[in-house]
Amino acid sequence: MICEFDSENEIFSQTVSCTGCEGFGRIRLLQKYNVNVLICSGIKSFYRDLLESSGLTVIDNISIDADKALKRYLDGKIKLQNHKDNLDEFSCEIPHEDLVCWARELFESHGFSVTKLDEETLFPVDLVAAINCPVCRKQIKVAVCCGAHTYRADQEIREFHHLAASIYHAKVYVYPGNPRVKKSCREYNIQLIDPDSEGTNRDQTITDKIPLLEYPVTNHEKAFAGQNGIR
Repeated sequence: MICEFDSENEIFSQTVSCTGCEGFGRIRLLQKYNVNVLICSGIKSFYRDLLESSGLTVIDNISIDADKALKRYLDGKIKLQNHKDNLDEFSCEIPHEDLVCWARELFESHGFSVTKLDEETLFPVDLVAAINCPVCRKQIKVAVCCGAHTYRADQEIREFHHLAASIYHAKVYVYPGNPRVKKSCREYNIQLIDPDSEGTNRDQTITDKIPLLEYPVTNHEKAFAGQNGIR
């Protein structure tokens, strides 16, 4: 339930459906509706921290009816919380299953067929996304590694590169971007997709010949002509 208020007078209220992946998908939903305060029952620490770092106030552990919670908040009976003081619950661990779900939806929404691999098959490759080249019609296979397998992203990226370099046409690492991750991906010619980036929008119009991929794929360079500034 999303409500907009002017002082204490309700202006607009609506109920929206939360579809898709529970984590990043719901963050996008909150951003889409310009939500300032989130009142919820439970939320994973990673997503709470992500929302609060973007300026949104999170009030969690409120296990009552939504209408009652809203009234109590407006009456000042639900107080804002300082999560930074709760060190026992603070965690920056990224839910790996949410990253995999989000990445699968992203690639499928851009025309790729996606296969999920078992962890024991080709660790740390989580997904294989395939699409036909619009020029030669041959299949392009993309290895997708969703981060958070290990505590060291740079080690994970290095292992991902060595495993996927000779098997797949392109490599994509899905993980919230930071300087160390970006540097490691550049070193190994791996494309980074940041789920928290404003430029990552799975609803955008598909105009590129090969969507999502930024770098030319070996033996398929013609398919990238004119794409993303490449001539």
